[in-house]
Amino acid sequence: MPPTQSLWSRTGSLALITVVACGSGLVAAASAQAAPPAPAHPVTAATPTPLPSPSGGPESGEPESVEIMAAAAAPVTRSQMIARAKTWNPGTSKRVPYSQTKTRGGYRTDCSGYVSMALGLGKPGPITVGLAKSTYTRRIQTSELRRGDLLIDAIGSNTTRHVVIFDRWANAGRTSYWAYEQRGGYGTDYRTRSYGLSANSQYKAYRALNIREDAPVPPPTITRAQVIARAKSWNPATAQRVPYSQTKTRGGYRTDGSGYASMALGLAKPGPITVDLAKNTYTRPIPMTQLLQGDLVIDPVGANTARMVVIFDRWADAARTSYWAYQQRAGYGTDHRVVRHGLEPGTQFRAYRPVRIR
Repeated sequence: MPPTQSLWSRTGSLALITVVACGSGLVAAASAQAAPPAPAHPVTAATPTPLPSPSGGPESGEPESVEIMAAAAAPVTRSQMIARAKTWNPGTSKRVPYSQTKTRGGYRTDCSGYVSMALGLGKPGPITVGLAKSTYTRRIQTSELRRGDLLIDAIGSNTTRHVVIFDRWANAGRTSYWAYEQRGGYGTDYRTRSYGLSANSQYKAYRALNIREDAPVPPPTITRAQVIARAKSWNPATAQRVPYSQTKTRGGYRTDGSGYASMALGLAKPGPITVDLAKNTYTRPIPMTQLLQGDLVIDPVGANTARMVVIFDRWADAARTSYWAYQQRAGYGTDHRVVRHGLEPGTQFRAYRPVRIR
C-alpha cells in the first residue's frame, strides 16, 4: 500500500483522519497529537494520488487511502452552497469532466471533491468516506432533507461509493429528488435521483456541520385588497385556472398550495413551504374569530400529502360555520370555494395573520 499523506494544522494541533482499505471493507482510524511549532512558511498540501478511474458506476472509483486535515470549515448558507455547485455548470456542455487526478480551483473533480468545493471545505477535499464522518457531517432522516443536504454511500466499494447534493423533491410522493453530482463518465450533472429512498439502500442522509439556514428576506408590506387581487390572477374556479403541481412554476412561484399563497402575499420566489408559512418569519397565530380577508388558515403538522394552506376571503354565513377561501388544491388547481378548515373539533388547521399585511 502506498504511503498516505497528511496536512499539518497551523493552529497548534493536528487532527488526522486516515482511511484505508482492509480486505473487502474499510477501516477508519483517527488520531490527534500535539503539533510541532508552525513553520515559518505555510506547508503546501500534496494532493492524494487516486486510483485509476474505471468506467461505469456512480463514483467510478476513488482513492483507497487518504489523510487530510480535519480543519473547521467556514459557515456557508444553503443558497451559497447551491450557487457554488452551479459554478461547475451542471448538465451543460460546459460542465467539468470527471477525474480523480485533475483538479479545478484546487478541488478534485470527482464526486467528493465537488461536494467539498460546494461546502467550501479544505482543498482538495475529503473523500466520500471522510465526508460521512462526524468531522464534517451528522446523520439526519431522509424526511428531513433540505436543499444543500447530502446523500452518501460511504460503505460501498471504492467503485460504488458516491455522494450527491440534495436540491428539492421531484414529486409530491417524494419518490425521487433533484440532485447535483459529479459522476463518472459524464462530469457535473443535475438530474433526478432516488438514492437513499429504498429500505435496503446504502445511501444515508447527512447534514454538513458548517451549513447554515438562509436569512429570511423580509417580505414587502401588502394590503388585503392586493392579496386578493393577486390570488384572483390565477383565475380560480375557471377553465383558465392554474393546474396544481409541486414541481412546476408560474411566474417563478410553485403551483402548489404554499406557492400560491406565497404569490398572493408577494413573498420571495418560489415561496416557502406550508410548514414555514406557519412560522413567525411570515405569520403569527390568531383566533379563527379574528379572521379578515387575506389572512391564512394553515395545517402545518399533517403528513406531506395533508398539509394545506388556504387564503381566507369572507364568512359564508352569519353563524360563521364556513367561509369562502382561495386555494391551490391537488387534483384541481386554483379554486374559490366554501370550506370549514379550522372550524371542526380536533382540527389541525389554525388561523394565521401575515406579518406584512396592512
